[in-house]
Amino acid sequence: MKISIFNGAGQVDYMFGLVSGLSQFKEDQITVLDADITSDLFLQFPNVRYVPVFRFLPRNSSILEKILNIARFYFKQIWFLLTSSPGIVHFQWLDRYKFIDRIILPTIARIMGNKVVLTVHNINAGSRDNKDSRINRFSLKYLYRISNHLIVHTSLSKSELMAEFGPSGSKISVIQHGMNNRVSLKGMKTMEARALLGAGPEEKIILFFGNIDHYKGLDILIKSLDYLPDHFLSDFRLLIAGNSKDEHYTEKIISDISYSAHSQRITYRICYIPDEDVEQYFAAADCIVLPYRKIYQSGVIFMAYTFGLPIIVTDIGNFKNDMIEGKTGMIIKENTPEVLSRTIADFFNTEMYRSPERTRDFIKNWANEKYGWESIGKDTRNCYEKLFQKRHSRVAHETGG
Repeated sequence: MKISIFNGAGQVDYMFGLVSGLSQFKEDQITVLDADITSDLFLQFPNVRYVPVFRFLPRNSSILEKILNIARFYFKQIWFLLTSSPGIVHFQWLDRYKFIDRIILPTIARIMGNKVVLTVHNINAGSRDNKDSRINRFSLKYLYRISNHLIVHTSLSKSELMAEFGPSGSKISVIQHGMNNRVSLKGMKTMEARALLGAGPEEKIILFFGNIDHYKGLDILIKSLDYLPDHFLSDFRLLIAGNSKDEHYTEKIISDISYSAHSQRITYRICYIPDEDVEQYFAAADCIVLPYRKIYQSGVIFMAYTFGLPIIVTDIGNFKNDMIEGKTGMIIKENTPEVLSRTIADFFNTEMYRSPERTRDFIKNWANEKYGWESIGKDTRNCYEKLFQKRHSRVAHETGG
């Protein structure tokens, strides 16, 4: 089977996991089209070919350099579609330039005889980010209609996709998100990580990790510190690590930290976190807190599970189905600073906190069994095969064979 995966220079972790799961089928030829910086990731897979289509440029690059880079990005993808033999074209992230991503690319893929599969990571990110528009909704509706098959990660996402944009249930498969198997694991110890971050060995440490954006609720977490008792805060630290996705919201967060009465208990690093630095944050923390306002599913949860770190999450999306409450984490019953503060305090009275090594081992073993990429790769490939079976049965019917 010929499989081409277009990542759109989007998130790498899911794409790498998917490719690792698909690569077990040695008879398949897999081509990955993504940013230049990820090329070395796929050298370990003999049946995977890599086509670099995008360069991440420095922020101070000239306008001409940026225009040429975008032109190269789309030219290389379109040229690939026009010159390659038909097969499966699996799109991941189509959010950069909506008209080209959601209309031009999938249309060309279909015209050239490909079966188009789309992983719907977010049903409507524009709505989530309060940036919805008629153009956004039109482009999404077209994309969902022209795709031969859609993959979502949860049953709730399938129901919402059908209700909001109208595709039939038979066109949608639910295939769960997998573990983060790309992040570097060096076996860093907690005390070593804390020393690197300037945190105390006995501090109670909670982590917020990931992109800084309004829907992720970091402001709620910062405000929740006001409701924690002074004796609790005396040996407490909030670690914040992630890249800014919304300049205005990031400015608000920095202001909130500066004016917080507990600013000395907050350590933050708002920038791109290199892969080699990720482990120290998850190794240093006692738990990760994700007070998201709206989301369907988060890859950060699966990164936390990779390190065996318990999660504290809001009761939205599929979060409660991706955890064992009291074993792998806790649910925030109401996403307010007051309730969040109580949930944080309660966590530090649980066995998850009191027995960290046992907790981390349990989480890693449970998550690896439940969210392994080998089974996800098989499920995804089954979707591909069904598309070809439909085509072959239709051809046989038309020819009377």
